[in-house]
Amino acid sequence: MYIDLVVTVLSNLCLVTGLAICLAKLCKRINLPPLLGFLLTGVIVGQYTRSILDPILPNWLISWVFLPTYIFEPIGTAQWPFSNSELSSLSHAAIVRKIALIVILIRAGLGIDRQSLIRIGRPALQMSILPGLLEATLVAYVASQFFRLPLVEGLIFGWVISAVSPAVIVPQMLTLKDQGYGQIKQIPTLILASAAIDDVIAITMFDISINLNVDGLPSTAFLLLSIPVRIILGLFMGCGLGYILSRVLAQQHSHLVCVIVFFIGVTVLHLLELEFNWPIASLIGIISSGFTVLSLTPYLAQQLSSVFNQVWKAAEIALFVLIGAEVDLALVGSAGVLGLVIISIGLIARSLGVFLSLIGSELNWKERVFCQMSFLPKATVQAAIGGTAIALVENNTLNLTNGVETGQLILALSVLSIVVTAPLGATAIQLLAPRLLYRRQKNSATNLE
Repeated sequence: MYIDLVVTVLSNLCLVTGLAICLAKLCKRINLPPLLGFLLTGVIVGQYTRSILDPILPNWLISWVFLPTYIFEPIGTAQWPFSNSELSSLSHAAIVRKIALIVILIRAGLGIDRQSLIRIGRPALQMSILPGLLEATLVAYVASQFFRLPLVEGLIFGWVISAVSPAVIVPQMLTLKDQGYGQIKQIPTLILASAAIDDVIAITMFDISINLNVDGLPSTAFLLLSIPVRIILGLFMGCGLGYILSRVLAQQHSHLVCVIVFFIGVTVLHLLELEFNWPIASLIGIISSGFTVLSLTPYLAQQLSSVFNQVWKAAEIALFVLIGAEVDLALVGSAGVLGLVIISIGLIARSLGVFLSLIGSELNWKERVFCQMSFLPKATVQAAIGGTAIALVENNTLNLTNGVETGQLILALSVLSIVVTAPLGATAIQLLAPRLLYRRQKNSATNLE
């Protein structure tokens, strides 16, 4: 019995991985980002496609081809040492996505140096606030008008859609840094830093939007105050962790030990927020820990970066296949033309926010257009919180005008935003970077920066 299970799981893993790699190579051949192949693989082998074909195909073929349904179910408190664990409510797939996200953020932190961060300070701060604020506000208003809902419920639509995707943006920006595109004006670093804070604000404002429709939750003023507190504490704890790890690992000659200890350290930082509800922005903390290690011990950062770059090759497949596997195409269809209109209006507002944020910066118009396109993709946050509202409605915790129907609309728009913007943004970054950004050759003098 156990041998059959192992054979089935391994066969399924090999088939899914092989399909993902083949589709990624096909996308690359036609000048599209490989991650689109991973997303498409997830849609093909995911739970919603499985539910459609389950009555038609034989059981042995279903178990070999499609991802097992249990990985999308909560792991359960019996499998986790904490009785009221936040992690126990997550699925296996969600935990794998979080691990992959941690790897992305580590790579981002190890790729940001101090001088670059100082140089892009003001525009990065403006880009982290204004685009998301404009998009969420306009989407909230339009959704409330289209669906005839109170504005406070429209805010849930706005903030669940507004967050950009670090899973799409970070790898693309790191690739551009390696290739030298936009490096003279630190454009990849500008986008990396802005996206991290954008996510923290969007997630917190989403919590506030839920709070406005639920009794017994912390006050809105308290949650608003928590935004700068979480960001500052995240920076402080991340830098502190980076300092400690750089000192502890500086004398360590084993690359494997350094990688394991560093990964455990930043994972614990993330768990402090997720599991114990500490008021810290752990996403920013993870990035700042890598940034600190790079500042204090560049040789250690280089060692860690080379290993995590290899780890990302596997993590990227897992992340985007699992995101694609949770895309319900029926929900995409239910969002309809109105959903596309709402998302399009939101993207226009976000692009306007990026443009306004870069007024007075040293970027020319081509570089500003690139920044606008780079700030479009959505995936990670929407996959994580898109179903929150409907779950709270079904638990009688959240009161919405049309109940479950409104919750389904929120989930449908979340899924549609992934389907539309992840391919659009990723493709735009790859195609426009060579056309809009100046490429600094590797043998160029460093003082050009």
